[in-house]
This record gives sequence, structure tokens and C-alpha cells, in this order.
Amino acid sequence: MKRRILVIGGLAAGPSAASKAKRASPDSDVVLYEQGEFISYGICEIPYFVSNEITDPQQLIVYSPDRLLKEKGVVAKTRHLVEEIVPSKKETHIRNLNDGTTFVDKYDKLIVATGSRPKQLSIEGANARNVFTIKSLDGAYALKKFLDEERPRQAVIIGAGFIGMEMADALSARGISVDIIHRGKFPLSHLELDAEKIVVEELEHHHVRFHPDETAEWFGVGAKGNVVAVGTKSGTIETDLVIVAIGVEPNSSLAEHAGIEIGKFGGVCVSDKMKALGAEDIYVAGDCCELRNIITRRPMYISLATTASKTAWIAGENAAGGNAVFKGTMRAIGVRVFTKEIAHVGLSATEAAESNFDPVTNTVRVPSKVGMMPGSKELLITLIADKRSSRLLGANIVGGEGAVLRANVFAAAIRHGLSVDDVAQFDLIYTPPYAPLWDGILIAAQQMKSKMAPEATKKLLRPKGGAQAHS
Repeated sequence: MKRRILVIGGLAAGPSAASKAKRASPDSDVVLYEQGEFISYGICEIPYFVSNEITDPQQLIVYSPDRLLKEKGVVAKTRHLVEEIVPSKKETHIRNLNDGTTFVDKYDKLIVATGSRPKQLSIEGANARNVFTIKSLDGAYALKKFLDEERPRQAVIIGAGFIGMEMADALSARGISVDIIHRGKFPLSHLELDAEKIVVEELEHHHVRFHPDETAEWFGVGAKGNVVAVGTKSGTIETDLVIVAIGVEPNSSLAEHAGIEIGKFGGVCVSDKMKALGAEDIYVAGDCCELRNIITRRPMYISLATTASKTAWIAGENAAGGNAVFKGTMRAIGVRVFTKEIAHVGLSATEAAESNFDPVTNTVRVPSKVGMMPGSKELLITLIADKRSSRLLGANIVGGEGAVLRANVFAAAIRHGLSVDDVAQFDLIYTPPYAPLWDGILIAAQQMKSKMAPEATKKLLRPKGGAQAHS
């Protein structure tokens, strides 16, 4: 009898897991259920669709159900909501949202990839027609339609994380005046102070008003049902549009109701083979689960398409009978804020201290290419390392072209546990149009070496007292 593998969720992790399962076991029946109208589309590209840099909405869709079936052999059923998982019977209860009918589908293996959901504001008016989150293709189309038809002149963005920064850039590109309300003192809270200050300067330079240490306390709703004002403890900001970008949380309620173990961040607990803890024959992938931080060895919650896809490959292969292992993950994020590229990889200094490292930071300002070459821009590079062991723990890079991709070098070094001295000895490309003789990566590492403890060696230390991740 054929193995039947069901997949719940059709965004980043679901289609990847389903496709991997079908490749690993071509004779299996692989069926994917997605409650929305679309599958396999780009959320990260939505701000650039809003700004009109991406003009064709069809470019956002990577796979349609027809293409997924034709090219990958996976049956995808959209507008099908999985309402319940019954592990003891190895069955799912599903509602067809097209006609309201319900049915039961049994599985041999199940992959839960229900993703994340945007955090909501508990404010009257939060569901007004001009209040948007950036999390779904339907929402992107609705926002684009609102912008094109109603042409708002003022917008308030609540939250100054990566989505908030991207949307400030996107809305400003459309000639919309932007205010950002943020509960912290600086945007992009995982950055170090020098980098955060540059982000604020860049916002101000492009006429975006940043309101630190503020929260949205009330909405003023006008006669047409739109939010026309946002109130904070300091005053009132008039607006035609509100973007809520206060983060996401795991969409794990379906798994929780099935008796699957949930972690302290609200995500599903998994083994290193992406198997759900507390249930047989169920695997989990993507934003709905907690993962082991490869630096601290502790559980973490991270919502990144790259990580979602990698966990999906592991879950898909193992659901098909494989024995793949997911070794862990870490933060590796880049964003464009107007003319600045901003990247953050690994731990912040605060996170390093909380994980019982002895963090040291150092910042350098270096050119992006040979100084005499046209277009050379300043890069700010901040490294975070453990003083006792010299292990590189994190990095920020802020500046012009080349900042984000340089951060990938640090990301690779951090993932493989390299020391500052290891990085200082990297063989990097020197070519005047793209990089100077002594690249900023090498300069940053060389300078950081002077801050390491005399007894630090290349033999790296583990953080003391670190709790083990789910295994």
C-alpha cells in the first residue's frame, strides 16, 4: 500500500516539505492543504511590490497548485482548512471553504507547516479597512489596491523592526509621509547602538518621523470607518493609513490542540529530525516551531523564509523515511533602508551576555572598495565576540552597496564556531571596483583580536549553564 503523506500549510515550508517528500519517496501520495487561496508566494517581496519596484503581481507567486502537481507531483488543495489533527487515529478533519463541507483524511505521516501569524493590537478600530499587516498575499493585494485607489498622503507604521523599516522605505517611495511609532528607543532592536543610530539618521534624512519609546494607545475612527488618527502618550498623529508591524508569533494552536508539546516561545517543540515532541509520525517545519540556536544551543524562535525552507527539507525527507538531521540555526537578516544596507548575523551583545558568554564589541568604519574608485561608501562593522575564547558571536554591517553580502562571511564563520583570529586570516578577494586590499572584514577581525583575553585560544568554549535545546 502506498505511503500517504499529508502537509498542512502552503507558504514557504509546506510546499518545500511536500516537494522533498515526493522526491525522496516518488511512490508516496503527497497532499498539501492550504486554507488560503494561494500557495508558495513571496512574503519578503511584498514591500517591493507595494513600492512598485515589482510591478507584476504574478511574480510574487512561485508555484500555483497546477504547477506544483505538474513539476513536483504534489497535490495542493487551496481553501481547505484543517480544523483538527487526531494523532491516535492518524487522521485530519478538514473543511472545504468553497462549499462548507467537511471530511476526514488519514495519513501515514503528517507534516505541520502552519507558519506564523502577525501579532495584533488590542485597540478598538484595529480591524478598520485602512489598517494592514504585511503577512499574506491577499493582504498585499488589498494594500496595493487601497494605495492605488485612495492615494493616502499620510501613514503611521507601528513597529520598527525589519518589516517596519521596509514599509517606511516603500511608502516614502510612493510619496507618502510616514511616522513610525516604536516601543523601544531605537529601531531594529537586535542591532548594536552605533548601527541603530545610523538607521535613525537615515530615517530622518528621508523625512520619516521616528517616535521612540511610544505605543499606539488608541485609534480615532472617522465617519467612513477608517482610522484617521493614532494616539500615543505624547499626542496625536493624523493618518490616512496604518501599518501594524509589531512582529509575528507561531501559528501553533492546531498542533497544541492535538496534544503536541509547545515551547516557551509558543512554538512546537521538535527533535533534530524535525519530529514533533509528543506525537508519533508527525513532523513540523517552518515558523510554527522552535529551533535550536546553533551558537547558544538553546531553543529560539525565528521567523525567516530561509530557515523555514531548510527545516522543510529535513521534515520532508524524514517523513518519507529518511534520517536527515537539522543542526540548528541563527539570526541572519538583511534589510534596505533607503540608501543603507543593514545586516545582522548571530547574537547581539545583550543576547551573548544572557547566554553566559563574556561579550566584547568593537566597531570600525571602513571603505566598501578602493577609496579612489567611484562609488566607494563607508561601511560600519561591529563585531561581537566572546572574550574568554575569542569565538565570533555576532556582527552588524551598515552602509552602502556590499554591506549585506559581506555579512554572509561573518554568518558562515559564526555558524562554524570560528575565532576572531580565524576570520582575520581569511583569504578574501581584492579587486578595486568591489573590495580594497584589506577588506573591512579583515580589519574588523584584526582590531577585535586586541580585545581578547590573553589566554584565549582557538579552542572554543561552550557557554556555561546553557540549557539544551529540544532533542
